[in-house]
Order: sequence, then structure tokens, then C-alpha cells
Amino acid sequence: MTLPNDGEKVNILIELLERHIDKLPSENSFANYLESIRGFLKTKDPILQKAAFSNSELFIDNFSNVLNNHITSKQAVGSLIAAFDKVGYADSMDAAMIIIKFEDFLKQMPVVDAENFYEERWITDKYRG
Repeated sequence: MTLPNDGEKVNILIELLERHIDKLPSENSFANYLESIRGFLKTKDPILQKAAFSNSELFIDNFSNVLNNHITSKQAVGSLIAAFDKVGYADSMDAAMIIIKFEDFLKQMPVVDAENFYEERWITDKYRG
């Protein structure tokens, strides 16, 4: 058995990506990411390669941002639950409803607004106290 050369490896990878893309819904961002990689490998045009590379980088940046915001949301909700527990909030159903509304609010809030709110509320209070 001979090992495939670099060109053969690229062709195998392109075929593999095409099979994976075909299995995903057409309006799927992950499918678009795979399509960008496939396009990069398939073309010899440097402009198209640069565009495909940029698209794949954009996908990863967006995906990373979503993951970071999701973790931040969970941490914020956890802090809110701990605060209710610390003050001994009596009615757990009311506390749960407040927490759910707070979590929905955080999901809708742009990251920039959340950062500004944090700086205005917590950093300012830090220097007052």
C-alpha cells in the first residue's frame, strides 16, 4: 500500500467535505463553514481562496462569540439565583419567574450594552464603596 501524495490527500478531503455538506441542511452555518473550507481546497484562484479562508475565520469568530456569551449568561443567572438564596427570597416560584425573565433579557442584550451596563453599575459602585 502506498501513501497518497499531497494532491491525493486534498482530493480525498474535498470528497469527504462534500459528503458531509450533503448530509447537513442547506441553510446551516456549519455547512457554510465546511463549504468555505472545501472552496479553499478546490480552487487555485488566490482571490477565491482568500475569500473562503475569510469566511471560515468569520464563522469561527461568530461561533466563539456565541459560546462566550452563552457561558456569561449562565454565570449571570447563577449569580442571580445565589443572590435570591442569600437574601432568603420566600416564594421560589416568583424567584424562578424573575430569573427566567432575566435570562431572556440577557440573551437579547447586545454584548456592548451588557459591557456598558456592567461598567456603569459594578465598576462605579466599586469605587463608591
